[in-house]
Amino acid sequence: MTSSLSKRTANRQRWFDHIEAWQQSGLTQKAFCKQQQLRLGSFLRWRGICKRERESQRSTTMTFLPVNITVPEAASLALLLGDELRIEIPVGFDPATLTQVVQTLRAS
Repeated sequence: MTSSLSKRTANRQRWFDHIEAWQQSGLTQKAFCKQQQLRLGSFLRWRGICKRERESQRSTTMTFLPVNITVPEAASLALLLGDELRIEIPVGFDPATLTQVVQTLRAS
């Protein structure tokens, strides 16, 4: 089965190569087939197969779009103590200072 499959794949590739060569040749299909000793009917059949496959590939091809990623600025931390006391703790605060503030508030 592998041998049959590889022959089939090789035949398909050979015809796709013929179609590509014809497109680059500038010749009519009939003239190209005569030059390459190909049957015009077979050429037309494979040209249709090739065209359908390429159209199918175009419709299923993924397109990647550029994406801009921005890192949002980190929000500050707000420490609320009751209704009257609000302490804003900015990004990059000194943990030792915050510890002293909390200890001082607990002591009072």
